Amino acid sequence: MITSDDLATTVIRHVIFHDVPEKGHEGAPGPQLSDIETRVDASQKNHLLTKLIRVITSTKAYPIRFLPDTKSPVPTQARLLTAAGSFRRKRFIDGSRELANYLFEQHTRATSPGLLCVIDAASASNSAIVLMKLERERGAQLALSGREGEKTFSMSVLNDLVLTDGTRLFKTAMFIRTGTGDDDFKAQACEGQYNVFSADDLAKFWMRFLGCGFVVEPRVATQRFFESTLDFISNTATEPTVKASIYEHLQSQMKANTRTFAPQTFIQEYVPGSTSSRIATTWKPPKFRSRNSGRMCRTFRQALIGNCTRPRKAE
Repeated sequence: MITSDDLATTVIRHVIFHDVPEKGHEGAPGPQLSDIETRVDASQKNHLLTKLIRVITSTKAYPIRFLPDTKSPVPTQARLLTAAGSFRRKRFIDGSRELANYLFEQHTRATSPGLLCVIDAASASNSAIVLMKLERERGAQLALSGREGEKTFSMSVLNDLVLTDGTRLFKTAMFIRTGTGDDDFKAQACEGQYNVFSADDLAKFWMRFLGCGFVVEPRVATQRFFESTLDFISNTATEPTVKASIYEHLQSQMKANTRTFAPQTFIQEYVPGSTSSRIATTWKPPKFRSRNSGRMCRTFRQALIGNCTRPRKAE
């Protein structure tokens, strides 16, 4: 997964914006595509970088991987745009335009309009590509400017309409190349509007666009952690009262009507001091969530690490 060290050394090099409207009736206008890079100064790059770091380090961001059978052009473009060698401007522009067109194809009438920002970046010595879908108000007037073949969005317009402190960053993905292989990437995505583990089709929209899946599927991750917790209670904890207490409090937490469960807080509040250090070293907290936590807990087949989203009432 992408770490704070990766982000601390991240530098934005090139930026391009494309306007991707909501999907209207047949014959409605499609995306407004820039012909050239968007000119951004140091303060604007810093603003974008701050937004990126905020979302990639949030609890809604997850490590992802390329899917082998996807129709999305994102994996191919991420590989091409981070390939070894000097920056190729035409490849960057053409690739970003392909992504904007594909994003529009995936839109439905329920999908919010937005600006697709494609960023060429570097993390230490590694090339990276960043995709951001930024909020754009319905009805906001955005127009390309410049000569034919050199049209782009003016940063003064973008500053007023989308690059404000209050602008919501709907969706984000970052791909950092770590080697020469097709899958040698650290990658992370954030969906800011929906629970990504929901069955709702809108929640799956961003991952489908990215052509990616989660590094560890939530059901698998939660089951693995449950099994490690069972092992801890059976083979490490020795006092019967401690075993019973951990079990009872964990069940109580799982049944509580809250959306998140934080194991570190659970340890501090419910595990005796003499045992908590052993649990803390046993429970290594990967970052994941699961919408099936309640169902698995009912059979005591699960415990959760990190931030774990609880499901709504079982269907």
